[in-house]
Amino acid sequence: MAADSALLLILLFMAAAAAGWYVARRTAPDSRRNGTERELNADYFAGLNFLLNEEPDKALEVFVRMVDVDSDTIETHFALGNLFRRRGEVNRAIQIHQNIFERKGLPRRHREQALRALAEDYLKAGLLDRAEAYLQQLADQPAYRREALERLVLIYEQEREWEQAIAIRDRLADETHTGRSPVVAHYFCELAQKALAADKPEQAQEYLRRARAADRDNLRGAILRAEIAVGEGDFKLASRLYRRVMEQDPGFAPLTLPALRRCHEAMDDRAGLGELLSAMVSKQPGLKAGLAYAAIVDEGFDDPITRECITDFVRRNPMLTDLMSTLRPDAASDADGEQGLRRITRALRMLSASNPSYRCENCGFSGTVLQWQCPTCKNWDSTRPTASFRFEASLGVPRLAR
Repeated sequence: MAADSALLLILLFMAAAAAGWYVARRTAPDSRRNGTERELNADYFAGLNFLLNEEPDKALEVFVRMVDVDSDTIETHFALGNLFRRRGEVNRAIQIHQNIFERKGLPRRHREQALRALAEDYLKAGLLDRAEAYLQQLADQPAYRREALERLVLIYEQEREWEQAIAIRDRLADETHTGRSPVVAHYFCELAQKALAADKPEQAQEYLRRARAADRDNLRGAILRAEIAVGEGDFKLASRLYRRVMEQDPGFAPLTLPALRRCHEAMDDRAGLGELLSAMVSKQPGLKAGLAYAAIVDEGFDDPITRECITDFVRRNPMLTDLMSTLRPDAASDADGEQGLRRITRALRMLSASNPSYRCENCGFSGTVLQWQCPTCKNWDSTRPTASFRFEASLGVPRLAR
């Protein structure tokens, strides 16, 4: 790869020299043409010698001096700058692109191209404030507006500047003639959490109202509102919100069911919890696996519908029944009995300690804390609670590479 880049660098340098020679031939008077050609020829060999001796800084100085930027040579400058950036030599890329940008009389399209190149350079260097400044200028140019706004969103997300991210998302919606992005609801939730941390509950509630207006189906906002209701002692409202989350997405049962149980315990309504769970499972059979997993991990559940879900969970996992048969023969043979079921549940609860609680469905990132934006692939809403056990991790068995 390095050899290929070096070769390409030399070819670009040769192209630059040829372009400079052509410009000189075309524009210089006959009386000065031979002298100009000799200067370009000397510069060309000097620059090529620096490249061959792996002295790119000196070659760069020659290159910038040798070829004036005009419509015949500018693309060579851009190509060389982009090559330096791809090689990780960002300072040299910035020097070339800045040289282009500062030329007087530069056509508008080339100035915008230079702005874009400089923004890419500074993003590559991790200098987000400098990249932001160039992207803001570029966002005012129709040809690059959408691209610049998309890059700005990523910067503001990374810097956790949620108000600015909301404004840019709204500009993007106007530019693309689409509705407001549902991701905006997450930005309001981030602001709500920040307000809660600063002990400003009323401000947090206002942000959550705006989150719901941005996306009525946003689960995060409902969970946050339920947590606030618990803090205020309104367990009835919290219970209703947790039920709404599970009705909308049964996959979040492992997260919300333990919270729902605690709400009913606070209301001294264990019997009502059992009836509620039975009604929910009857209406949404997809909740059974999530209820079983939640009850296995959280030992606070103890009712007929929960035991039924755990029994079904065990029966539907041949690997689980075989493993339990090897570890506890009596448990496997007594799986229908209450004692055997309790033993299997306790064993799984111990295994769950080594299991990740959440996993990104897009890239596979897993962890013990729910990240609404995956820290690896940066997707929103792709991380979900897990409802299965990784036996190979629990037993120290290495995973096979995919």
